[in-house]
Amino acid sequence: MMRTTLVETLVLFLCFFLGALVCITSATYGRKQNYGDQVVVRCSNVSRVQYQAISTQPGMDIWYISNNNIDVRVSWENVMWLRQLGIHCTILHDSVEQLVKQFEKDLMVKQEWFEEYHEYDDIIKWYEELANRYTDIVTYYPSIGKSYEGRDMPAVHITGSTAPNIFKIYFQCQIHAREWISGAVCGYIVNYLLENYGNNDDVTKLLDSVEFIFIPFVNPDGYAYTWSNDRLWRKNRRSGSPCDGVDLNRNYDEHWSEGGSSSNPCSETYHGTGPESEPETQNTANYFRSNDVILGAIDWHSYSQLILRPYGWTSEDAPDEAQLKAIGDGMSDRIFAVHGKYYTSQKGIGLYPTSGTARDWFYSDNANVNNGDYRSAGYTLELRDTGQYGFLLPPDQIIPNGEEMVPAVMYFANTLLEDPIKK
Repeated sequence: MMRTTLVETLVLFLCFFLGALVCITSATYGRKQNYGDQVVVRCSNVSRVQYQAISTQPGMDIWYISNNNIDVRVSWENVMWLRQLGIHCTILHDSVEQLVKQFEKDLMVKQEWFEEYHEYDDIIKWYEELANRYTDIVTYYPSIGKSYEGRDMPAVHITGSTAPNIFKIYFQCQIHAREWISGAVCGYIVNYLLENYGNNDDVTKLLDSVEFIFIPFVNPDGYAYTWSNDRLWRKNRRSGSPCDGVDLNRNYDEHWSEGGSSSNPCSETYHGTGPESEPETQNTANYFRSNDVILGAIDWHSYSQLILRPYGWTSEDAPDEAQLKAIGDGMSDRIFAVHGKYYTSQKGIGLYPTSGTARDWFYSDNANVNNGDYRSAGYTLELRDTGQYGFLLPPDQIIPNGEEMVPAVMYFANTLLEDPIKK
């Protein structure tokens, strides 16, 4: 576990009095992107047609959706574009640059591991240390494949069982680069399971009955880029023209390019040149199919406080809609019981159209080809908050967000063990 050295303490002391925002906890954190004239607006009563126009327009960065309201990061110039489209918007944050600077201030003081965010290399070392410490119940795979820029994508398996062909639960994290809380909460859940195995009857019983699989980084290149260049970068780092990056959560081979994504490389929801065109998507899809039998899977995101189930590409109910809804509702109840945070449980299409998402792919025939008689229950879980901080959630929110996810994860796994979805 990382500690603050004497030198780092002196540097932080000087930074505090000099007000130098460049003196951040991480030696390599050096944001180059300036958000100058950008603001976040909240637009009300947005129709599906207007949403489609916003989601595919370059320069429009959707942050949050609730019913018919949408929060969008835009330049002042694009605020006028929204008005010309007949969309009524009010200013939610009048300076994105100041919002990011405040977040950077929150990074300046080093705390315990789960009281701060960490870089890719440090997180990899942390998982390696956990694997070495808990050798009886952890199997660590250094790489399930390389990212576009050649970074490793590790996998962490946790179980107390030695039985062959044990049922599995699959979690993948950090698919969108800027959503730092998603990776942090995944780490919190891993740590909780390991620390409580053998000490907590419920955790011990669960881990003796199921194997958890965690993919800490689906988008390691994008995450590294949020530390070095652009804190609000979303996509992977595919080099392209005229713009870089593919939205990995629109790149899965499940009704790819059938709404809620864009063919414009400059869009935040650019779906790539074809289904699974990206190495990160290929790696996770291949690894998922190689691990049978997976009863349930969650793709972790932020923000909005949502539990989304299939489908995102059609308004038709999934064949197992009743069971999927009951699981999502049960998770919401257990989250609320911890800190009183309400998470909406709904179908993905109820929020906005999406296609090529990990959630729908987990549930698809494509993903479950090697899953025996079972179908994986696929979900997207959008963590805190609902707009106050957005993607810039302060590090003091990591622990409470992790605490409220633990009972939801326990419920998710236990419910699927008792009543798995059959094909």
